[in-house]
Amino acid sequence: MERIKRALPELLDGLVAIVVGTRDADLRPACARGLAVKVDPATGRLVLYLPEARTAETLENLRANGAIAIALDRPETHRSVQVKGRCVGIRPATEEERPVVERFLEGFFEQVIYLGMALSVRSIRAWPCIAVTVEVTEVFEQTPGPRAGEPYRPGSEG
Repeated sequence: MERIKRALPELLDGLVAIVVGTRDADLRPACARGLAVKVDPATGRLVLYLPEARTAETLENLRANGAIAIALDRPETHRSVQVKGRCVGIRPATEEERPVVERFLEGFFEQVIYLGMALSVRSIRAWPCIAVTVEVTEVFEQTPGPRAGEPYRPGSEG
């Protein structure tokens, strides 16, 4: 797992479409749009940024059981991975983190507008954000093709 954690920054580079899955105690799923991710180089943990608006159910689930799955995709190529883990912290994002969120969101806008989505997509409200710290436990290849669903192995890209 340590090797995978070290590979996360490169692996997740350019994957700007983010969907977050959680579940409640009765296994009912909840889905939210993630805005950005970064990897803490000191711990290998993932920091996920969620818009404060529209994520109450997701945050409630994370506080209750911590289980999280994050699907990350590059829309123009469908290069995709899924990260699973446990939430180990929830806090308001800081102003110092805002440029990370804005860069991710700009990358998302560029890709989906290029693919034909209306310019009105830029109206997505990104701030304020909640920062969710995730201890990564599994990573899966999700790019359509013969390896989709397989556990990620560093060096197996392409």
